[in-house]
Amino acid sequence: MTNDIGEADPEQLKRFELLALLADHRLEQLTTLATLNELPAGALLFDQNPIEKQTIFLLEGDADVTVKGRSELLRVSAGDAKARFPLTNPGYISAVAVSNCKTICIDSDTLDLMTAWDQLATAETRAAEDDSQIDNSKFLNGFHKSFQQIPIAHIGELFERVEPIPVDSGELIIKEGDEGDYFYLIEFGVARVTRQDPNGDEEMHLADLGEGTSFGEDALLTNNTRNATVRMNTRGVLLRLYKDDFLELLGQPALNWVSGKEAASLIKDGAQWLDIRHEMEFRQSRLPRATNLPLHELRQRMDELNKNQHYICYCNSGRRSSAAAFAMAKTGLKVSVLEGGLQQLMAEPVLKAS
Repeated sequence: MTNDIGEADPEQLKRFELLALLADHRLEQLTTLATLNELPAGALLFDQNPIEKQTIFLLEGDADVTVKGRSELLRVSAGDAKARFPLTNPGYISAVAVSNCKTICIDSDTLDLMTAWDQLATAETRAAEDDSQIDNSKFLNGFHKSFQQIPIAHIGELFERVEPIPVDSGELIIKEGDEGDYFYLIEFGVARVTRQDPNGDEEMHLADLGEGTSFGEDALLTNNTRNATVRMNTRGVLLRLYKDDFLELLGQPALNWVSGKEAASLIKDGAQWLDIRHEMEFRQSRLPRATNLPLHELRQRMDELNKNQHYICYCNSGRRSSAAAFAMAKTGLKVSVLEGGLQQLMAEPVLKAS
């Protein structure tokens, strides 16, 4: 039986390759999202049909892992090279505790999304350094709820359309009762949020918003009037996105998604696998003859890609690869995306990772 013994701490998370690559503030977020579990020898750590999709790391103990296409069990012991990666790696079917084990469990979708945003933030920081542009990583590092509604593939478009606006202390940004026109994020400065007292003429103070805080999306999403007034307390800079752009970016981008079977056929016809995960993920498991071009390096290395080559982008789930494919397609490259990523492919009898 699994025994939940609380939350993990950042130092425990840093023992694992993928987690060690995340920014410190994301590791802090993960401490509240990851759980520590103790399991006795003989306990099932995971199988292919979990109630909830979890990414599991082995912190203490030994486990035997059943690997797709392999007859013998794979022994993984805490602290060894294999244990630096998730037990729930693509292609790993199940795992059983050989000794008493301690594991770290994280919701797979949350971790995948966080990894995608982290790579995009890294790419935007590098672009700002190279091009002297706005450091758009502030959008991504905030991991804002409003931005999580935007498909990962559209994040690049978001940065192209956002507009920096200098503002003065006391300046009115949005007024209660007005029609919604823009979505805002505070790059720096402090804004005050108020609402009219329904029983009088005075305004009620609701909140003060600081750097990295977004506001204004409610009226855009619901098509209602503004439900509060926002005025600057200090001078600052706001990043704003027009309503039509915001709503357009919420839609799914037009990408050429292919199944594992379709991808296998394209590969036979000369297409090239492009793995856009971190290099260490690529070293751990990859598709035959795949090329690794991490998402956070794509913008700087786009000229390495052949305009005459058909690429099939993949990652673990399809999120990061969709962002890569969208950026590639905009430059005229022929590109498809593996639907469901390696996680889905490993469930199909078509290809296997090497």
